[in-house]
Amino acid sequence: MAEGKQFPETNPREPSEPNSGKPQEARPVITRRDFLVRSNAGAVAVGVMTGAGFAASLAQSPVAPPKAATPAPASVPVTTRRVALNIDGKKYEVNVDVRESLWETMNYQLGLSNCNLGCDRAQCGACTVLVDGKAVNGCTLLTARQGRGQKILTVAGIANGPGPQGLHPLQRAFWLEGGFQCGICTRGFVMSAYALLQTNKNPTTAQIKEALAGNICRCGEYTKILSAVKKAAAELRGEKVSYTAPLLTAAAAQPSPAPTAGAVSKQFEFVTALGTIEQFDELSLELKQRPGIIGVSGSERTITPVWDPTRLDETGVRRILAETGHPVR
Repeated sequence: MAEGKQFPETNPREPSEPNSGKPQEARPVITRRDFLVRSNAGAVAVGVMTGAGFAASLAQSPVAPPKAATPAPASVPVTTRRVALNIDGKKYEVNVDVRESLWETMNYQLGLSNCNLGCDRAQCGACTVLVDGKAVNGCTLLTARQGRGQKILTVAGIANGPGPQGLHPLQRAFWLEGGFQCGICTRGFVMSAYALLQTNKNPTTAQIKEALAGNICRCGEYTKILSAVKKAAAELRGEKVSYTAPLLTAAAAQPSPAPTAGAVSKQFEFVTALGTIEQFDELSLELKQRPGIIGVSGSERTITPVWDPTRLDETGVRRILAETGHPVR
């Protein structure tokens, strides 16, 4: 067995290098305990000095008063949206609640009475408008979802011009055929029929009923409404249409001139009462075209013409009424 290697004993205080002939200084031995004690003492001294310097700096520099808090800007509710609407070709920018219906926006914010509110449950169709050509209920359509370039069309946007002659054929037909009574549902019926006639100008009765199935008339004027849609469709096809009531032209709609001095008027009773007030209106327009007749008023049972005595007498007035097919007594 080989002998273990022998190492000479050395004194830790003596240098390991060979003696150079110069006296060697003894190196102090620092234990772990000595190192920790001295390190802690140094840290305490540094902390004391730093704290003293910080306290001195506080004493020398005055403390600045706190700045007044800047008020936070008014926050916009997270349920609000700003939308740009296109209604009947006009642009509107408005802040709306995300739960707000188109009908509410038009009536309460924009002041537009272009559609009526009936049930507020999408059941009656009185609030019908067109969005990109499709008939929808304005009471359940959220405005916040309409500011994306959609074109909204209401009954106020389909007329071709001012006055009775500028009405759209549908508007004119509903008026002259009496396709309304209280008027709550009329706007919705007109818009639903308008959507139909944009794609079908010669609809059958069944197709008209299908298109108007979402609209309700509480007055029960369905027969006249169907007649109005059919006649409007015929007019759009270029056909000549005869309506139940006459169309009041701008000239005829003007109030009758005041009777001249010496004008004579008398009330007569029809031998056979007229069926409707619309028939009286038609007769009144015809009489005003006769020479000497200044004005006409009355009802289905009586008529009171006003005439110029220098051009007509009572006999002449009776003769004119008889010629129109409505003799009086």
